[in-house]
Amino acid sequence: MKKAIVAATGLLLALTGCSSATEASGVSNSVTETTITVFAASSLTETFTEIGKQFEAANPGTNVTFSFAASSTLAEQILAGAPADVFASASEKSMDAAVAQISKSSVFTSNRVVVAFPADKPLSAVTDLNNPAIKWVQCDRQVPCGTAADAALESDGISGTPVSLEPDVKSVTGKLIALEVDAAIIYATDAKSAGSEFRSIEFSNSEKATTRYPIGVTLNANTKAQVFVDFVFSEAGQKVLLDAGFGLPS
Repeated sequence: MKKAIVAATGLLLALTGCSSATEASGVSNSVTETTITVFAASSLTETFTEIGKQFEAANPGTNVTFSFAASSTLAEQILAGAPADVFASASEKSMDAAVAQISKSSVFTSNRVVVAFPADKPLSAVTDLNNPAIKWVQCDRQVPCGTAADAALESDGISGTPVSLEPDVKSVTGKLIALEVDAAIIYATDAKSAGSEFRSIEFSNSEKATTRYPIGVTLNANTKAQVFVDFVFSEAGQKVLLDAGFGLPS
């Protein structure tokens, strides 16, 4: 009986000691969960999804959810009260449109539009788009990829007309990959991800073809929102973007 009492006492002391050590160290097994909602241009779908995974791994308990669409559409949604913590736009114009909710932003990367086409199509120059036999598409004119396309086309003297104007660059790329058209004006990053079965031609005026991507947090953002923005600017975040074909911030 005495042995049993001694053993029970020893176990109690051991448990008490462990509890005291845990309290003294301030270690807790519980992790506070928080969610950051990021609104991002559709051209950032693949890269931001990867950046989000890396960010979550580096910040246990913080989850990132994304809403990808045309930057102009996202700006309108943010102004209408959509619960976004971060806005990553494909143009400074769309970011400026959301200035009532995002007072400060910084350019974190850049991109450029190109003429992409299936490798077996006989395109050799941007001016081939003036050929009425060539069916091509581009983004709608109010979205960043469409604005850049219009500026680049005008600079190269293209008077041809696209067979359709799509709501965002993913829609344009989808028509190209489905071989519904002979060519498409898309971002260089989308042309790269389309694969080896497609080729691309650069516009002569790279400045006109380029768009800059700013990012910022909303006025009522989650406190972890700026941490995510900082991660986008980090070496790890920039590597994801550069590997996908995006350009350096400028």
